[in-house]
Amino acid sequence: MKEVFTALVTPFNKDQSIDYSGLYRLMDKLIHEGNKSFLLCGTTGETSSLKLDERRVLVENVLKKYPQIRIMIGISSHNTAEVIRHIQMYKDNQAIYAFLVVVPYYIKPNQRGIQKHFDLIAASTSKKIMIYNIPSRCGVSIEPETVIQLAKKHKNIIGMKQCGALEDISIIKKSLPEFKIYIGDDHLLLEALKQKADGIISVVSHIDYPLVERICQKEDVFDDSYLKLLSQFLFIEPNPAPIKYILSQLGYIQNILRIPLVEIDRDSQKKLLPLIEKYKKMI
Repeated sequence: MKEVFTALVTPFNKDQSIDYSGLYRLMDKLIHEGNKSFLLCGTTGETSSLKLDERRVLVENVLKKYPQIRIMIGISSHNTAEVIRHIQMYKDNQAIYAFLVVVPYYIKPNQRGIQKHFDLIAASTSKKIMIYNIPSRCGVSIEPETVIQLAKKHKNIIGMKQCGALEDISIIKKSLPEFKIYIGDDHLLLEALKQKADGIISVVSHIDYPLVERICQKEDVFDDSYLKLLSQFLFIEPNPAPIKYILSQLGYIQNILRIPLVEIDRDSQKKLLPLIEKYKKMI
């Protein structure tokens, strides 16, 4: 069965504290629609601006309120020792499904360096690790052979989020049929499913989870043109600024980000107005 993880935004109050009331309103809506799996502290969750204690408390609060859901935690650092320390911060929390660990960014390591990075991380914990491959942000890409070697060596490296070459999905799945691969680009969902992807870690699902779910379950007969259109709107400015604006206009959260992210401009707001009006009618 194909799976949908929503890459949750982190709502904020005007004083920049985490807005748990808004987060719970949004999660209640998604769970009501059938969403059972979530990514916390990912790119869409503005994890780079969250302090470690904020991340830990966020995860604890969500799991306490929603014990029935499955949670993946984003770990975003190019410092190997720091990644290990971040994962150890959650060592007593048995309810976490997996940790999504990004390929080291900025320093552009080669494949041997990337492999050593994940070697050390996987060896440091018994918890499940997902590799996050996103070359557009990292400047480097993990190659299929490196993924295959890592997964064969470490049983707790169970999958990856792929925002790189689609053809890499089928290459990896051919060698590792049980290895979980989730596409990270909403507009490429259908193409990724045809490459044997196991599902998606989605931004669009914030506003239209049923659409994303239907495509995952009926990939052979479904037209994804509307999903591609939604994706264009949700990324007209840096993520998660557009989705936060939409959700604020729908009454779920406040339209507040942490610098260096800023609110979308008036031209973008006008472009999103028809979309907002459509989804207001569905509340």
